[in-house]
Amino acid sequence: MTQPVVRPDYAPGPPRRTRRRWLTAIALAATLGITALGSYEVGQKFAPANIWDPLWLRAYLGRPADQGVPGNGFWVAGYYVDYDAGSLEVVKTRSNHMDQVVVFGYGFDEQGNLQGKEQQIVRGLVGKSKRMILFGNLTDGGFNQETAHAILTNPAVQDRAVRNLIAKAQELEAGGVQIDFENIAGGDRDAYTAFLKRLKAELQPLGMTLSIAAAAKTSDTRTGWGGATDYAAIGQIVDQVYIMAYDEHWRGGEPGPVASLNWVERVVRYATGVIPAQKIVLGVPFYGYEWAVDTREGTANNRAYSFTRLDRRVAELGGAAKWDPVAGENVATYAVDGSQRIAWWPDERSLEAKLKLAYQYNLKGIALWRLGFEDDQWWNRLGAFRLEPMK
Repeated sequence: MTQPVVRPDYAPGPPRRTRRRWLTAIALAATLGITALGSYEVGQKFAPANIWDPLWLRAYLGRPADQGVPGNGFWVAGYYVDYDAGSLEVVKTRSNHMDQVVVFGYGFDEQGNLQGKEQQIVRGLVGKSKRMILFGNLTDGGFNQETAHAILTNPAVQDRAVRNLIAKAQELEAGGVQIDFENIAGGDRDAYTAFLKRLKAELQPLGMTLSIAAAAKTSDTRTGWGGATDYAAIGQIVDQVYIMAYDEHWRGGEPGPVASLNWVERVVRYATGVIPAQKIVLGVPFYGYEWAVDTREGTANNRAYSFTRLDRRVAELGGAAKWDPVAGENVATYAVDGSQRIAWWPDERSLEAKLKLAYQYNLKGIALWRLGFEDDQWWNRLGAFRLEPMK
């Protein structure tokens, strides 16, 4: 019997049942997108992706575009935020150079209920082992001390918070959870350590890792923004400690470098003295601040900008950026509507110095705050350093 001739440019279509499944998937993916759009909160102006973006279909099917796994060497991690399309684009195009993508994230109310919009799209971005979901004491957009106290000290609230965060992490098929509790009362220091110990015990049997975002410090301070974070005790519990080595000078304080090299090294030197170096991921800022030179003007008009935005702003306002080799950052002064302004911000030289510092101290790697602030050209260096550090 003669076999039918099949043209090389023709392939039979899928069976009707398969086609129906795909049509259903597309419809559901679109529904996911519409749901995400509808759940945006005040202050979050932009959807992370158009409802027809193939990412929604990938998210529904559980087939992420990047199915890579974290490397065994030097890590590059990054924080993805859902309110900036640029942040999403970086994950879509550069996740192959990353070992973890931390999704920022969810908060809680004082009863332990989750706050924040759905993050289903992350299931279409990176594979499970790279996908970390951040949970913080974020209540209505701020790091709330009362929320942290309730979760850490009230058993019923803590049970609800733990149950909710684990359910969400499982729903998003995350490889791990990151806890970002900041501005905790000093009296809750031991309770915070105990909370993390409980979380680790509950996450580990589920195959999920636990990391924390920790405020930078150069000694075992017990007061201030990060005073309740017991580096030594927590370092024995969690899988990674992401140290936020920035805001040495911040928008509400006096002008100065965001993360000067000497200060960052002091932070690293202290941390490695009490935490295993291979658990530490060094946070690197991709932003800067602008302050009023005259502190009598107050802080209301001080601003944070991405480094690229500050480059443009300084040039447009007639300022001249000067590189400070000791701080490892740029500084400039200029006038805005009669007010003298000063700005400090990093660039690719700052990044290079932090990469080398992290490698010199045998840290696990670096974490970028945040994705979408950087120059795309920096990924050439980040990708190369990740594969062959110091080359």
